[in-house]
Amino acid sequence: MKRKITLIQILFLCVFVICGAFLVKYNYDRSRTEKEMEYLQSMVKESAGETEQPDTVSVVVGDGSMENETLEEEYESNGMLSRYYALYQQNNDMVGWIKINGTKIDYPVMFNNSNNVYYLHRNFFKERSSSGMPYLDYQCDLRNWSDNLIVYAHNMKNGTMFHDLLEYQTVGFWENHKKVNFDTMYFRCEYEVFAAFRTAVGAEDEFKYYEFINADSKEDFDEYVEECKERSLYDTKITPQYGETLLTLSTCSYNVNDERFVIVARQVSKK
Repeated sequence: MKRKITLIQILFLCVFVICGAFLVKYNYDRSRTEKEMEYLQSMVKESAGETEQPDTVSVVVGDGSMENETLEEEYESNGMLSRYYALYQQNNDMVGWIKINGTKIDYPVMFNNSNNVYYLHRNFFKERSSSGMPYLDYQCDLRNWSDNLIVYAHNMKNGTMFHDLLEYQTVGFWENHKKVNFDTMYFRCEYEVFAAFRTAVGAEDEFKYYEFINADSKEDFDEYVEECKERSLYDTKITPQYGETLLTLSTCSYNVNDERFVIVARQVSKK
């Protein structure tokens, strides 16, 4: 009897040690990711010569009143935006920056044209990381502007990466967060969210949104947009037109097995 009790105690001790090790690793990864993101964000702000990355400043005009003046963007000799160039020099796989005001989404976007999931479990510095990095689908072309730019990222339980995308499940959140900023290395771009939906990979009614990169025709584009709108959790009354660039952000939702939560937006400015 004593031996059985000892074996049970040993079993519980092993479980306790394993769970403790996982908890320590989880907290370590979380802390490391947060510090890395703070570093990357501070590099952008420093390169832009800003503390909060404002797009405008208040100036006094002739009659003494105040007006907002758009800040002049700085560029490198190769045409790249100066605000991102220092980071690009550290890792040439960086192709842009994704940001949604009012959320934690404020990250570099990576790209690897030979391995579509290279950054699924790697950080900005190409080290192993459970959080990974947001990354652009390897089929997308930022030089010739694919019709649909798809960016993937994890839904981390600590609230990082694309976790906040799930807030778009409510129309109230969408109403206050319609705009998404996805800058490339050469252009500052703003998008407007027009659809938010869920779809399970491998399900009979799966919507293979990840296969739409370039439209073969206007009809092909319109069909894709209509599918997004029909599946959307609410009607935004916004319908992109053929010729407009789309931005698709995708993450896991964890409601059912292999389910994805997706928002789709249209480009409204590029400068």
